[in-house]
Amino acid sequence: MTVLLGWVAARQSADQLEANIGASTAESAYQMADKLDRSMDARIKEVKLLLGIEALTDGTDNNTLRAQLETLQDNYNVVSWIGFIDPDGVVQAATGGILEGTSIAQRPVFQNGQEGMWIGDVHDAVLLSQLLPNPYGEAIKFVDIATPVSGQNGTFLGVLAVHLSWEWAEYIQRAMFSPAQQRQGTEMLLLAADGTVLLGPDDMLGQSVPGLSTLHLQASAKPSWAIETWPDEQRYVTGVARSQGFEDFPGLGWVAVSRQPVEQAFAPVERLTRVIMGIGVLLAMVFAVVGWVVASRLTTPLTRLSHAADTIHDASQPTNEIPLETGSPELMRLSTSMRNMVGRLLDQNRTIRRLEDIATSDPLTGLPNRAFLDRYLAHALPEAERQQQSIALVYIDLDGFKEVNDELGHHAGDLLLIDIAKRLQEVLRASDVVARWGGDEFVMALKAPADQLPTLTQAISERLLASISQPTSLPEHPAVTVSCSLGAAWWPEHSHDIEDVMQFADAALYVAKQQGKHRLVIHQP
Repeated sequence: MTVLLGWVAARQSADQLEANIGASTAESAYQMADKLDRSMDARIKEVKLLLGIEALTDGTDNNTLRAQLETLQDNYNVVSWIGFIDPDGVVQAATGGILEGTSIAQRPVFQNGQEGMWIGDVHDAVLLSQLLPNPYGEAIKFVDIATPVSGQNGTFLGVLAVHLSWEWAEYIQRAMFSPAQQRQGTEMLLLAADGTVLLGPDDMLGQSVPGLSTLHLQASAKPSWAIETWPDEQRYVTGVARSQGFEDFPGLGWVAVSRQPVEQAFAPVERLTRVIMGIGVLLAMVFAVVGWVVASRLTTPLTRLSHAADTIHDASQPTNEIPLETGSPELMRLSTSMRNMVGRLLDQNRTIRRLEDIATSDPLTGLPNRAFLDRYLAHALPEAERQQQSIALVYIDLDGFKEVNDELGHHAGDLLLIDIAKRLQEVLRASDVVARWGGDEFVMALKAPADQLPTLTQAISERLLASISQPTSLPEHPAVTVSCSLGAAWWPEHSHDIEDVMQFADAALYVAKQQGKHRLVIHQP
């Protein structure tokens, strides 16, 4: 009877563990699709920011426009080429001067870009394949983004085209793997809408993957999994999630696939089955000989294991919370398996948290980025409303930073931004938030009761103006000085719509610039 119960428990545990492993595989595919969607959305927002370049609409000469485009390219390491195409389809100015004077009127990037924001699917470089640096000799792949450029009166001035290097997607693919997944032979693939492999093993790139039933079931973003036989005649635990887009990115029908050989994926199931069956046999023998003695000896370590498992809540708990039980070989194997299993789960949890940190922080200054600020405001506004508090948004723009970049170089500019970020954090309270908005622009969010907010905003702004204006010591340049201009608006006093408050603060910043810089201007309704 004990052996029979052990077999039933082993079978149920194995089924549940198999389901958990399959669900984890599907979740990995979903995480990859979600990261790609969010990254593409960030790229599209960056292109929209480029439309704010005055040189695109004020008739600036090509040399100046090219210089501004190259400066922007330097700040975005995923951008391979930026070009401005005139209404006739001729490249007027481009980074590195590449394709300038060349007509691309028949290329999709120009034809589609005239109509509105357009995102092209992954493709091999055509015109740029021989013109861009290619140290490894591999085929260069791009994702195109194009948008029309209009004058103040709505006149069509041309198309702004951006070629994104496909390397950023490969980085996301590599970042999805934990060391445990790499040892277990897990592979991540990205398929185009037609089933062509865009990312994956080298021998599969550019090929279609026919016959996978899970792919035909993916009409939504809900991840799923199944055991599939792939074209190499091997059986894999296959998780699938379809890209659904995110905010400004409508999606291109990409399908993220996570696969792992069945033997390796379900190896823990076999081990767990053997352990449970072994424990069942052992218990049957022990109960027949010294029932109550062995029962008392088993109760204590099992209780410890159960209690240790209950105390593990997140990745901050060390893996040795699961004790190594040595009372019997079976208990040792069980506790070791539990320790290993918990370790793998915590590794996956840490990987997911690291990816979240990458997505919500600025890699240069370490400050939160725009995505983090949007997420923070989404939670902070309802909380402030419940607590009857107000929020001040203060837009910050450095005065004189462009001259430092132009005269001392981008490295000096980066070092200066890092120092400025530290000063921003020093003048704020622990409850305040400051994020890098882009380039040399930052945004502060201050929360306080409405009657205290004007005084608080003024006090912090004065400290900030004084701190930023202090000289910064850089290598070979011991005294580099910049200042800053501040524009502020308050929620909900100026508007209940946070987007309107952002626009008011930005407009106030512009007024501060006009009034002579190095000052705070608060929006006046």
